[in-house]
Amino acid sequence: MIILISILINLPFFVQIALLLCGLAVSIYGVFLLVKMVTHPAEKAIIAPADEKDITPIKKKRRPSSTL
Repeated sequence: MIILISILINLPFFVQIALLLCGLAVSIYGVFLLVKMVTHPAEKAIIAPADEKDITPIKKKRRPSSTL
């Protein structure tokens, strides 16, 4: 896509190659980050046991039963 646009605006050949290499490097880095994220997922936060923290039930607001 970048090469097609650069051809349309008549950029020199070495600039087209530089854009191609930059795009390729960004793509390879993105794939590297994706593989890294899949193989080493982020560790989840350890939740404290229930007896250590005070759990209060969530009270829901009562809404009117009629919609008139």
